[in-house]
Amino acid sequence: MRIVFPLTAILLLAGCPNYTPYLPDGGHAKVSCATTELGVPVTVLDRLGDPAPEAVVSIDYLSYAESENLIADVNGRAVIKEKYGPGTVRVQGVVNDLRTQIAELSFVGTECSSSVTPRALTLQLQ
Repeated sequence: MRIVFPLTAILLLAGCPNYTPYLPDGGHAKVSCATTELGVPVTVLDRLGDPAPEAVVSIDYLSYAESENLIADVNGRAVIKEKYGPGTVRVQGVVNDLRTQIAELSFVGTECSSSVTPRALTLQLQ
């Protein structure tokens, strides 16, 4: 007696190593990759060039219309983390009535790799 399987049954049993499932909207499932958190150190200095502890670092994610404030540590440092993916981020330090110049960061990349320029910022109160 000879058993005959249809071709689709053979493919299902063998599996397809390159199969990428489609989502209901027609897109592909998110790629699973090892990610590292990307952060940019920002140092706020006072008018004399000394660290400005507890300076408020104002961050505007221009590409996503989101913003947040970070408080610098005792060394005047805060770390901006990539939260929304590629885009431009505008940064400014504030202490009382004094403000620093406005600086911009550019996060670029894909789902599994990203970078930022510049890699660090130093802002001085004016």
